[in-house]
Amino acid sequence: MSSSPGRSVRSSRPLVIVVNDNERSYAPTIGGLADHLATLRTTDGYERFLARGKDLLERTPVVGKPLYETLHGAKKGLKDFIAPQGMFEDLGLKYVGPIDGHDLEALESALQRAKRFGGPVIVHCLTEKGRGYKPAEQDEADRFHGIGVIHPDTGLPVAASGADWTSVFGEEMVKLGRERGDIVAITAAMLQPVGLQKFAKAFPDRVYDVGIAEQHGAVSAAGLATGGLHPVFALYATFLNRAFDQVLMDVALHKCGVTFVLDRSGVTGTDGASHNGMWDMSLLQIVPGLRIAAPRDADQVRAQLREAVEVDDAPTVVRYSKGAVGPAVEAVGKVGGMDVLRAPDATVPSPDVLLVSVGALAPMCLEIAALLDKQGISTTVVDPRWVKPVDAALPALAARHRVVVTVEDNIRTGGVGSAVAQALRDAGVDLPLRDFGIPERFLDHASRKEVMAEIGLTAPDIARQVTGLVARIDGRFEDTADPAGAAAVGGEAQPAEAARD
Repeated sequence: MSSSPGRSVRSSRPLVIVVNDNERSYAPTIGGLADHLATLRTTDGYERFLARGKDLLERTPVVGKPLYETLHGAKKGLKDFIAPQGMFEDLGLKYVGPIDGHDLEALESALQRAKRFGGPVIVHCLTEKGRGYKPAEQDEADRFHGIGVIHPDTGLPVAASGADWTSVFGEEMVKLGRERGDIVAITAAMLQPVGLQKFAKAFPDRVYDVGIAEQHGAVSAAGLATGGLHPVFALYATFLNRAFDQVLMDVALHKCGVTFVLDRSGVTGTDGASHNGMWDMSLLQIVPGLRIAAPRDADQVRAQLREAVEVDDAPTVVRYSKGAVGPAVEAVGKVGGMDVLRAPDATVPSPDVLLVSVGALAPMCLEIAALLDKQGISTTVVDPRWVKPVDAALPALAARHRVVVTVEDNIRTGGVGSAVAQALRDAGVDLPLRDFGIPERFLDHASRKEVMAEIGLTAPDIARQVTGLVARIDGRFEDTADPAGAAAVGGEAQPAEAARD
């Protein structure tokens, strides 16, 4: 019997692993494996060396062939000397390469060799990202990792884009970096996509790229915070899912002052089902001490980022949308820490609806209020700014209304609507509450506008359902809500103290 039966079984499995090595993910790859592959890229390789040696030694009389066989028998040590492949060998993997991945004949030959081996084999292919398209080859940022509509000759966007949420964050980070030497930035192999490239250029020694390892990034942030710095970890909202345990047990448990900046929150549309940032406000609601900011415009991104990095005894989160950022949405008043975006006429003693707007949905919520006003329904629109914890002034404000409505770009399950309902219950405020958000399912690949329309998260859809709710409360008629729309985004209206979802 073999002394290592598990290893013998594993080594007999015909598995071919193809490593497409173009030295990049979003950006140039880093880390131990990347360094190891880089070493293999620059070597002549064991196979080529051995072939040359065989040709030379076979022409040497008497000693040539025996000497070659001796060298071949010592191939493990020779391989590590010529091209250090020990990591793959120690894992029981045969290594083939490096191969020019653009040479189809050489690639096919390598794959045939790997197939014949009858065990696990790594085929190391060298490729160039963007090869064959000059604008991509010359782009040092991300080699066109993700693009919109471009001019085919120049690679430039067909429509010039204005300021976007990401660039607003990136510019404010540079300003903060100049003001505070303790602020450092962390990225998970996405320096340019999350807007940290300007900060990295200004402060190259204050940026840490942990590679595609969000868990490691969160733990590193905790360590840096413990050491007296204030880390800002910028990543896509959907990728925070990977690091939830570290946020909970390494950052929050130890009350570390770390700011997580979540790009592409809410419906992102054409990034695909996996990239919609629709889970963060639900996941993070259960983290003790953590605070979540949802800026509604560029001014609030700047202001709330500054508020976030001032907190050094608990984690903070700043989340914002993808794409262009619209004009500023001005507040007309303040209640507690909340901005009032619209207030009914002072002659209305008891307004009908308190509409709680979350983040970038503020313009849509103002549109909803305008549509309700046409139906004779008075509405107060507030932006909590910080959606976790629920503002202490919210229950008293809600009590002056007849209905509470929340609108968020996050799944309804466990989101801001749920947190507001719980806060009202705790305060003894018994009101009908309707929460609108993303349904608990994966969303189809489409534009943001198309997805929002498909799930009923639009101003006309929500205004229609709220109108029906108010009408039912008044007893004017039994049911005006669209059942399909209700199932998609809001369910049936329920008292705040009732079980939900």
